[in-house]
Amino acid sequence: MPSSKKKSSSAKLIGMPWDFASLWNEAIRSLPERPLQKRSHIWASELGGAYVDRYLKMHGHPFSNPINFRSKRKFTAGHIWEWIVGIVLTATGIIKEQQLRGEVQLPKMLKVTGRLDFIAGGDIDWVKAKEQVKVIQQIFATSIDDMPPFIFHAVDRILFKMEQMFTRVPLQEVILECKSVGGIMAGRLENATSAMPHHELQNLHYLLANKMPTGVVLYVSKDDAFCYQFEVTPTKELLKKYRDDVKTMTAYYNNSGKDYLKTLPPLEKEVSFNEVSFQFVKNFYVEYSNYITMLYGYKDFEAFKWKWQKPLASFNRVFKRCVKGDNMTAANLDIIKEAKKTFPLWDKYVAKAKAAGAFQKPEEEGEDE
Repeated sequence: MPSSKKKSSSAKLIGMPWDFASLWNEAIRSLPERPLQKRSHIWASELGGAYVDRYLKMHGHPFSNPINFRSKRKFTAGHIWEWIVGIVLTATGIIKEQQLRGEVQLPKMLKVTGRLDFIAGGDIDWVKAKEQVKVIQQIFATSIDDMPPFIFHAVDRILFKMEQMFTRVPLQEVILECKSVGGIMAGRLENATSAMPHHELQNLHYLLANKMPTGVVLYVSKDDAFCYQFEVTPTKELLKKYRDDVKTMTAYYNNSGKDYLKTLPPLEKEVSFNEVSFQFVKNFYVEYSNYITMLYGYKDFEAFKWKWQKPLASFNRVFKRCVKGDNMTAANLDIIKEAKKTFPLWDKYVAKAKAAGAFQKPEEEGEDE
């Protein structure tokens, strides 16, 4: 006799849809920011920057253009790369100290303070370093496959090469600052002979604070992982730049009264001519100012970018033609006339570029309109 019981059908729990990208992006978006507070000291990372922005931040003045989501994403990407470099340096045993606070107090000037990235070098115990690699593997992964293969390949390769070269000789101890850069800036670093000026001053500060003779600024490209390294030493010229920067910032700060907005330092020039690359460029400190609306009247950095991007591209294209000695078209002459309104020293810049032999190598030549 057939059973009278009906077959019970149990519903399958499929689960709610979820979106990892949204979770990730929200985590970045919600990163807490350092609150603005009045202070009478200079951060080492501010050295070489725009005085007017530093002045407002020191007075705790609210941003007219707070850090946006795009900036947070860029900072996060940079921190990830810097963390990777730190892991490799730590695993090889090259790191001696990290995140040490260093202060410099010049007579009658504001104190400068900050935290360095790494003190690296010295007498390395290569056997201990190899053991450290195993420890780090156990900490960060249940198996080596759980981390990008490059990490431990880099560690093994660096250990192998360093042990070969420095078995009986200690490494020079340096203060190593790690910076990440985008593709455009990385391209500029290929032909650079020194670190960016503000990074040189920051590194010099840590040299002075720790009484060390040599520093290194290490740049890693966020786009293709290529590294660039520049040495920093306390030369007379660099020491003068440091002192002048601190002295100037001190004077602006000490000159501020109860209404500090009435004694603002001069605004930055929006664009300039770079005599190293022989290019007309936007001022980084204006473009990414947290006060770009308050100080310069732009809605945001995009408005500033679009005002100057096309004109500067035209100026640079025609400037290159001038330096190379190409025939000028009527359109070229119109662009030169317009450029001279912003850059009255156009002819002087052309002469300098010609004297330096700029744009003469075949690999530097490109298509001109």
